[in-house]
Formats: sequence, structure tokens, C-alpha cells
Amino acid sequence: LLLLAALAALALASLVAALLAGSYAVAPGEVWAALTGTGQDTAGAVVGGLRLPRALAAFACGGLLALAGALMQVLLRNPLADPYVLGVSGGAAVGAIVAIVIGLGSLPFGIPGLAFTGGLLSILLVWGLSGVTGERRTDRTLLAGIIVNAFFSALIMFLVSITSGEQIH
Repeated sequence: LLLLAALAALALASLVAALLAGSYAVAPGEVWAALTGTGQDTAGAVVGGLRLPRALAAFACGGLLALAGALMQVLLRNPLADPYVLGVSGGAAVGAIVAIVIGLGSLPFGIPGLAFTGGLLSILLVWGLSGVTGERRTDRTLLAGIIVNAFFSALIMFLVSITSGEQIH
């Protein structure tokens, strides 16, 4: 219980630090005024319109990534299960690089959309390969993920080598 309380206090402190940090200096009193709705000046606009949404989005994203990692480990009953071992990150990277190479970066969901699609196709490929014999076991799933990740790593190297430097940057 003490550890959970300390972690909750640390999480709250990181949110406060995110609201205080930035190129525009905002005093702690101005942050409090912006959070309570009494601050209507520039500091209130910076905190309420920029820093608070970004800090909450980063906090939620970090929590969801931690939850996804924990779910992978629980579902596969193996502490080694993570997006890198299962090939999800490799598939997402291939999707993003393909989006960059074919020029979808200007579309609203071009790069993130293809990265998500690549990660999804990667995990479906791992899931299919691990159950080829009809029996799906954790060790087969992890080995299939390592194989798929190695394939996608080779594909990433190939795509980077045939793409011009200015497209990649």
C-alpha cells in the first residue's frame, strides 16, 4: 500500500512538472489558476490549451502502453513477451517506412495508420504461424514472433537501403 501511494504521488508530481516545464515560464500559482479556471491570461491559455492536454495524453499513452505490455505477458504467461519479441514493433516500423517511401506522410493518418496496420498484420502472422499444427503453445508463439521480427528487420534494412537519404530523413 505504501509503494502504491508513493507511485501515485510520483505520477502526480510528474504531471505537475509537465505543466510547469516549457519554453514559456509559468509560475506554480498561474498553473493553479489555470487549472481552477480563474486564470484567463497567457499563462492560462498556455497551461489549459497546450500543456494540460499534452501532459494528460502522454500520461494516458504511457499507462496504456504499460497495460498492453502487461497483457502480453499475462496472456502468453511469459515475462519475455513484449512487442519486440513478438514482432509487433517490426511490423509497425515496416508500415511506417512504407508510408514514408510511397509518400503518405501528408495524409492525416498516413504514417500512423500504416504503422498500426503493419503491427496488426504482424501479430496476426505470428498468431497464425504459432498455431500451424493446430496446437498453440507459448514457446511456439514466442519463437514465431522472433522469426517474424527477424524478417521485418531484414525488410526494414532493405527498404532503407533502396530509399534515398532525403526520403528517410
